[in-house]
Amino acid sequence: MDVLMYLLKVSAGLVLFFAFYILFLRRLTFFRFNRMYLLLTLLLSFLIPTLNFTVERTVIVEQPAFQQDEFILPAAQEVAAAPVDSNVQLFPAESSFNWLAALPYIYVAIAIFTLGLALWRLTELIRYTKHGIKLANGLRLVAKDNGFTNCSFFNYVFVAQSNLTPAELEVLLTHESVHANRLHSLDKLLMVLAKSVLWFNPVVYLWERAMEQVHEYEADELTSSTFGTHSYASLLLHLAVENKAQSALVHNFVKSPIKDRIKMLFNLKSNNMKKVIYLLVLPVVLVLVWGFTVNVVEIPAVSKDNNDPVIGQKLEGVVDSITVKSKFAELIHFKANGQTFIIEKFPFIKINTGDKLTIVINGKRNTIKFKDDKSLIFETPTYTMSQAYNAKGDSLVMRPKVEKHAFLYEGNKARYATSKISKIEKNSSGYVNKIYLNDGTYTLIFNVTELKTKAVNFKIGDEAEVKFIGEKLISNHTYLSSKLIAMYSVPKNHELINKNLYSRFYSSEGFQKENGKDFEPKIDQLASKVRIVSFAKKKLFPKRGITDLEDAVIMVNGVKMEAKSIRLFKEGGINATDAAVYLPDGNTKKYRLLMYNTSQNTFSGYEYAVAKDRKLESAICGPGHEGHLEFSKDIATTKIPYSALDSVKVNKILNNVLLSGKAKIKLEKYDIQGRVIFLDHTNNLVTVYYGTLKEADKFKIDAEVIEVDLANNTYKTKNYLK
Repeated sequence: MDVLMYLLKVSAGLVLFFAFYILFLRRLTFFRFNRMYLLLTLLLSFLIPTLNFTVERTVIVEQPAFQQDEFILPAAQEVAAAPVDSNVQLFPAESSFNWLAALPYIYVAIAIFTLGLALWRLTELIRYTKHGIKLANGLRLVAKDNGFTNCSFFNYVFVAQSNLTPAELEVLLTHESVHANRLHSLDKLLMVLAKSVLWFNPVVYLWERAMEQVHEYEADELTSSTFGTHSYASLLLHLAVENKAQSALVHNFVKSPIKDRIKMLFNLKSNNMKKVIYLLVLPVVLVLVWGFTVNVVEIPAVSKDNNDPVIGQKLEGVVDSITVKSKFAELIHFKANGQTFIIEKFPFIKINTGDKLTIVINGKRNTIKFKDDKSLIFETPTYTMSQAYNAKGDSLVMRPKVEKHAFLYEGNKARYATSKISKIEKNSSGYVNKIYLNDGTYTLIFNVTELKTKAVNFKIGDEAEVKFIGEKLISNHTYLSSKLIAMYSVPKNHELINKNLYSRFYSSEGFQKENGKDFEPKIDQLASKVRIVSFAKKKLFPKRGITDLEDAVIMVNGVKMEAKSIRLFKEGGINATDAAVYLPDGNTKKYRLLMYNTSQNTFSGYEYAVAKDRKLESAICGPGHEGHLEFSKDIATTKIPYSALDSVKVNKILNNVLLSGKAKIKLEKYDIQGRVIFLDHTNNLVTVYYGTLKEADKFKIDAEVIEVDLANNTYKTKNYLK
């Protein structure tokens, strides 16, 4: 659809520029100016639609007065999916040919045919040019009595000498030398490309005819000034009778309409003052630029930030009631300071109705629903807590104990683990037979003989991530597999892929397959609701239906959203980080995490407690850093208190905990927070994505990936790679 829109914009530009030429420039005798106009406006027609400018216009919107009944409490239970009527036919019983889907293929086929025909003609020309005779004035004369004659292509002149007197030949060569010296053949090649792209647009053929006419006028003007206007006009009439079939790539001496050329020879020269007319094309250019490249975004007047003073504070109060939101979350109705706050907690945090607590608030989720009339409904905000203490001062946010395992499972049932290479067995030819990995507790052995690899990029002691199936327990804490799917170095600079197995579990874009099949959204839920205004970087995953944008501005149902990073899901939904949304009521809300629900037409924004900037004694930023941390001997991931705004997934069988949203954990004297935190009990590792590790005012690490090895009291910083 983007290509179709581009071609339509190019066509519209051609129509406007050509209409201007016909109305104001065609009868002027400034032939060089006319040629430059046709060339430049042709290029502008293709260039202008590729540009993109955003003009922001601040508007003042009167804020509607919301009634009390417009504030809605979150539902206590998750809404079950509506059952699908078995009588409803989701797809037509009989398939019919989709002409709309076939249009791109038809367009490309004709474009290739058109370009191929031009290339064939060019080949024919080149074949004839092998018989050239170099002349004193730099032209190559090619004797030719049949087909295209008395014409030129660059400095090759095809002439029927038997039909010309020496005087006529001299006039013809002078005329064709103008074409050669002015490089008119380059214009014709450019028109061939334009016709191949816009073969469906009749204006491009009229444009080509106008370009040829200007070429001839320009050559006629210079030639007639040398040999006389009347003599030159007589020669044109004489040779017009001998005109043969012509090629679209050559300049013919008597190209029709010969009548217009003779009339132009006897026309009075245009007054130089009329050159001002060419400046009148500037409004046309501005109209095209404004219409095709400028996006006017109306921005509500930015109101002052109204940061919730509750965030980052401790609330002392009583639990009034508890409702179940889902199997992963419960809602506390907490009375404090004369108000009732809705606070989300996890089921394993033991809190009961009537408990007197001190709760540390670390964030808030705001949900804003857009009604059909563009008015807003604000749901009662839900707060999140980083810690809770009972009346005795005991901490209640403690994580459940999870057993250790040698590896974890992905959703596609592939196993994965991160460990260190302890041994590589090779045969006499240098090919690897087995690779051993050991994390200090478990050993994984992979038989990779069938891969026939030398694995030169993997060394003993390197850290590696493996994905595999078909493991067998051959001894205590030791597994053997001959079905390695993939092995990656950490960071992912090198990889070893089993192509036969990889395609069963992962798509070509690197995403997990669902039940052995690629997930491909069939319906584009965002097409009618989202318009991309601008972005600094764009990455597409077309099969998965995902578009990633960086430093982007988009419009969602007429509402402007800008963010550092945005992920668009074709099947419906938007996730954005470090985002701002400009509401129709005149307010601007800024969130660290912002999500849009397509079906419900709601924004959910997450606000977090922001610590005051302080001067640190030591700070580390970016990838490639390693060092030591100070932990007690009994430190373990099973003893880490944690919290997260978005979700917490605890899986005792798969032996992992995933915290997402505004995730926080406390590693003794170190405070860690990130968008996602993964706790790996098997390897006693903590991996933080897009976060920080901080020790009061003394030490801070900021990186895309921070990996903390609790067994060895070390850390590493890395770049995030998919």
